[in-house]
Amino acid sequence: MSRLLVLPLFALLINSHALAETADREKPMNITADNCVADQKNSQTVCTGNVIATQGTMNMRADKVTMSEDAFGKQYAKGEGRPVRFKQKLDSGEMLDAESLRFDYDGAKGEMILIDKAWVKKGQDIVMGDIINYNLNTEFYQAQSKPGNRVNITINPKKKDAAK
Repeated sequence: MSRLLVLPLFALLINSHALAETADREKPMNITADNCVADQKNSQTVCTGNVIATQGTMNMRADKVTMSEDAFGKQYAKGEGRPVRFKQKLDSGEMLDAESLRFDYDGAKGEMILIDKAWVKKGQDIVMGDIINYNLNTEFYQAQSKPGNRVNITINPKKKDAAK
């Protein structure tokens, strides 16, 4: 049985003032790769080899990405890499970095699951675990470790305003 650490206080790591740039979701996504196969009838695309996806300030690099869209326009993606790397500017101006060997994104639920050797970093704060589930809508994290491993979280104190 895996150890599960639910972190409602993880809003400290990604708080309400640190959302991904809201304008990014309205921008087109650009994907480059060594090879892509698109099935327009079934709304599925598989890209392999040095896949780079950008949307606004979001940048993702992976070895393979499978993307699909349902009849309601909700987007889904799965990817793998050695590792998969994510980077995005937040509305606060800070950068959010993440890495894992695999990921699963459910646009309908607004959930990103980072799987295997996963970590997420904002500023000097970092969470590491075997699986990190992040809900983009609620800003709620869940970090999980496999038996024998442990979740590791570093939350640095906020710097006090010198003017106060």
